[in-house]
Amino acid sequence: MKLELEHYTPSEAEEITQVAQTTVRNWRRAGHLARHDGHARYNIAELLVQTSMRTLVSRGVAPEVAKGYAGEIARAAFQSMIYSAKAYSEGVHKAAREEVGKISPERIEQVKAAAGEAFSLEMLEWADAQTCMMDAAKRTFGVSGLKAPTWFIIWANGELEFYYDGDSFEERFFSETINDEYVQGPVILFYLDALATMVIDRLPRPAIKLVGES
Repeated sequence: MKLELEHYTPSEAEEITQVAQTTVRNWRRAGHLARHDGHARYNIAELLVQTSMRTLVSRGVAPEVAKGYAGEIARAAFQSMIYSAKAYSEGVHKAAREEVGKISPERIEQVKAAAGEAFSLEMLEWADAQTCMMDAAKRTFGVSGLKAPTWFIIWANGELEFYYDGDSFEERFFSETINDEYVQGPVILFYLDALATMVIDRLPRPAIKLVGES
């Protein structure tokens, strides 16, 4: 299954990111965003950068500082986006179902034994197709084997930190280190799944499609 990223026009990008194109051009001229050759069209990775920039700037972070953080946030949110079924076109869903094919009776019995009354063949087929297309996306976009973080934190001293499911950052906030420099001042938290979902929900077309799919 060969995948590629959908592209969006400047007017679509403005609707998705809530960043005016004049602001995008100003950020680009100032070197805060990557430059485009020819007519600008944006993929989901670029839209996540713009959205992250807007969020940071709206919280008082200067654009020249925000650009460094925005790239980190966008890369992590992109990983989260890959796990959303809504990010994939109908063509990708169909190709994944075809690639999975018919599930063997042995596997059906194995899953049925584990799931009990909750078992549903339709749900098993859906889950296998989701795994298939998400694995294809990880390979295509170079995130295979990488664990997707849940939180991104910018501490008061500028230190960056990712947190993953199962991590506990309560100690960093509420332990005896509360007077350390990294928590003396404003701390900015990003819930990366929420950021990715917000952008996906605004897309006029899914972010990931089959190569050549219209």
